[in-house]
Amino acid sequence: MSVILSHSGKQHSYHVANALNQLGHLNRFFTSGYVTWPLLQNWAAKRPSRLLNKRFHRQLDTQKVSSHWRYEIKEQLFYRIYGAGDKVQRAVFNRDKSFDRLISKKLPKYQFDTFWGFQGSCLKSIKCANSLDKLSICELTTAHVTAAQKILLDEQKLHPNWADSFDNLNFPLDYQRRLEEEPYEAKMVLAASQFTKQTLLDAGIKSNKIQVLPLGFDSTYITYRPDKIEPYKNRPLKLLYVGRITQRKGIAYLLEAMKHFRRDDVELDIIGYVHGEGKGLKSYKGLYKQLPSLGQHDLFSKYGEYDALVLPTIFEGFGLVIVEALMAGLPVITTSHSIGPDVINDHKNGYLVPIRDVQALVRSIEKLASKDEDQLLSMKKAAHNSAMSFTWDKYAQRLGLLIAELEL
Repeated sequence: MSVILSHSGKQHSYHVANALNQLGHLNRFFTSGYVTWPLLQNWAAKRPSRLLNKRFHRQLDTQKVSSHWRYEIKEQLFYRIYGAGDKVQRAVFNRDKSFDRLISKKLPKYQFDTFWGFQGSCLKSIKCANSLDKLSICELTTAHVTAAQKILLDEQKLHPNWADSFDNLNFPLDYQRRLEEEPYEAKMVLAASQFTKQTLLDAGIKSNKIQVLPLGFDSTYITYRPDKIEPYKNRPLKLLYVGRITQRKGIAYLLEAMKHFRRDDVELDIIGYVHGEGKGLKSYKGLYKQLPSLGQHDLFSKYGEYDALVLPTIFEGFGLVIVEALMAGLPVITTSHSIGPDVINDHKNGYLVPIRDVQALVRSIEKLASKDEDQLLSMKKAAHNSAMSFTWDKYAQRLGLLIAELEL
């Protein structure tokens, strides 16, 4: 099977391209910004350039990559002038649409079997692939847009103080329609988790065209230390929340849960930046310590300072931090609106809680705090072992099995 992969932006698509190439199926990888020159890759790898040092994959054959930086110029310029915000988001929407138009015009010039695009940037290309009688795939790394909007609008009403912390909520009308149509037009839809699949089913996408293909993560620099643990009777249980401080990730429910514990018994550190003005945080002072956002490698080394990760997310297609924390040996408390149900085994490597359930969070934290040294060590080992099933190598194995089924 010869696959053309197309993604406007970065995210995880470089790893997908590399997996397809390693399996012998990559025809061409189209993207908006990729460093194809080896000398420039070497230069960027040694310098803290946020724009360039993550814009390539060392193992990927650059001869199969078509990079179109011009589609990101406005987005990158606006980010440097205005920071993250509406102007940048609109530029991203326009980038996706323009990039999709370009790829749809290029597809008829190639001999291929399958077109694989990513949500938001592949509607015209999917239609073109269909007209060429090729297999068309749309990948969703979050939930279907209608489910996302319902969930987040409900949350906005429940927590008006956090209203400005929500993203993935309001789209231009034409972009909204694009997000709705892509999974309907595609002959196959790839979902990043069982939660993503359920939102697709709820939107009316037929079950027989949905395949769950969880994302992978890079475990190279995550340190796992199955050392002896100082019992909790001598210190507080140390909890960690990582990510943007937004009610989309259920932060208010975690802070409400922290009201049930003495600081001598349970500590909470929050690593990330506030999305919006942060009005919702004002009533929770003293319940947590906020740390600035960290680079990936610094964060990986920081995991070892904690006992567990808590991510009571309302809406998370996958939740990369979940598997990263598990890899570091941290039990994880999270919700079913994430990769949680695919990887968390209650009492073994963490706890699953319903969304918006403060008491369930309290009970899970209490259960964790009640563990003795041997029990917590067992949970740490189980957490690490469960994460091993979600490395990019395991992703490539799953992808290979999926393609083998398609080729039958």
